[in-house]
Amino acid sequence: MSYEPAHMSGAEASPGVLERLRFRFRMLDTDGNGYLESDDFERLATDVLAAMDEPERSRKGQAVLAGHRRYWEGLLAALDTDGDGRISPQEYMARLGAPVEARETVVGYAESLAALADRNDDGFIELDDFLAIMTTVGFSKANVERLFADLDESGDGLVPVDVWAATIVDYYTSARTDIPVHGLTAPGR
Repeated sequence: MSYEPAHMSGAEASPGVLERLRFRFRMLDTDGNGYLESDDFERLATDVLAAMDEPERSRKGQAVLAGHRRYWEGLLAALDTDGDGRISPQEYMARLGAPVEARETVVGYAESLAALADRNDDGFIELDDFLAIMTTVGFSKANVERLFADLDESGDGLVPVDVWAATIVDYYTSARTDIPVHGLTAPGR
């Protein structure tokens, strides 16, 4: 099975980027059946809401559900080349790397997760809430704690909502390996 993104140049398709793409696919494939399907995104959204004890019918709950659905619909429209209503690993890896398409697809998802983590709506995210969402999504606690420390530039234990939203977008759209979010997929760290 080829995992080379067609839209990335040889320099961009480094082993680190390829591993991040593989990890993202596995993380999004919540039922582990080897395909991305709409149920995976619904499950991911409801799991995150449950971890944050946020009702699906709340304003934030509805935003998270809508963000996950838009993310799924954007991926499906861009990547489902055989029209079967799901995305295989080959389809995922072959078409990713078009940053404009990916950015448009993931922005609502990123903004809804970041807003959800801002429990008191003060514009900042605390470590416990950051951990709750990120570990529910599938990242290791150690990697999440390291990312939080990187994003907490002031050292006050708070990450601005807009900074985290932009970081999520970078995770899904950047081919760079020198960004803090790249370390989320590091094994054993």
